[in-house]
Amino acid sequence: MTIDGIDIDVQYKNVRGIRMVVYPNKRVRISAPFLISEKTIQDFVESRINWLHRTLHKMEERNKLKEDEPSSDLTPLQQLVEEQKQYQQLMTYLKPQFDYWRTRMGLPPANFTIRKMHTRWGSCTPAKRTIRFNLLLAKQPHRNIDYIIVHELAHLRYANHGTQFKQLLSQFMPDWRERQKELKQTVL
Repeated sequence: MTIDGIDIDVQYKNVRGIRMVVYPNKRVRISAPFLISEKTIQDFVESRINWLHRTLHKMEERNKLKEDEPSSDLTPLQQLVEEQKQYQQLMTYLKPQFDYWRTRMGLPPANFTIRKMHTRWGSCTPAKRTIRFNLLLAKQPHRNIDYIIVHELAHLRYANHGTQFKQLLSQFMPDWRERQKELKQTVL
């Protein structure tokens, strides 16, 4: 399907509603319920066309910034060793800070892992009480790591980014918006 010059891959699945995802390679995919009409999908995309254009533009800018970065001359083994160092460095900071913020926010125990992610700094699965942090946080200042910790812990209480979620962030980290802005300017 092509809408407003954008190629969109539509996949029909056993899902409840329409979901649109833009991947870092600027591929756009729609997941839609089996019985939904093409017209409904088209209306869905058209209602979000400004967001879609902005998101594709951001992806293009990120890709340009990545191209401008010097390429790594590391062998796969050197790359692995470098990632291990980053992992240890991040874990050394993350473990006590995670426990500090979890306790300060009055949350029961939760688990976390570190892995390399391409599109997010962190993610949370509230039902399983697990949080994942991006390995690339190792290159961030501690203040931004703390923001991601607090942000993901807040999701244990509020799964969305609604008003209560933002109030909780403001309660424990009044300058969270500034930190968020700093991270958004960083290329993953």
